[in-house]
Amino acid sequence: MAIGRKKKALVHIAKEDLHLDEESYRQILKGVAGVESSTRLNREGFEKVMKRFQEMGFKGLLPHPYHPSPKGRLIPSGSPRGLESITQGQNDFISYLLEELGWEEGHYHAFCKRIIKVPEPKTKRDGQKIIIGLMAILRKKAIQKM
Repeated sequence: MAIGRKKKALVHIAKEDLHLDEESYRQILKGVAGVESSTRLNREGFEKVMKRFQEMGFKGLLPHPYHPSPKGRLIPSGSPRGLESITQGQNDFISYLLEELGWEEGHYHAFCKRIIKVPEPKTKRDGQKIIIGLMAILRKKAIQKM
């Protein structure tokens, strides 16, 4: 599946930031991701291209520009929105956090059972609780590495 317009825009921002001419830019796309245009990049190709741009000196727009970030606001405890199904964005962000932590599925399910009393989040509120918990663990690990 092709990447969205925001990721394409980031590729072009990196191209401009690195002062790449059109030929060099196309060579990187072809050599790293096997495509001739950013419109043909898939998620894996995007990650490879951005990693290459980072190696070339692209700093990005945010402290961690190539990683997803939580987008929503906290759902108030009495809100019926919290009972809606977990979103794809929440699932994607949880997957990213699990990858960063290096957790296996069993570890994740045990964590979920401890926090929300079920093996996986099904509602937005449960997804929010798991994301907050995983981010706290990731921050704690980052602080311990310093």
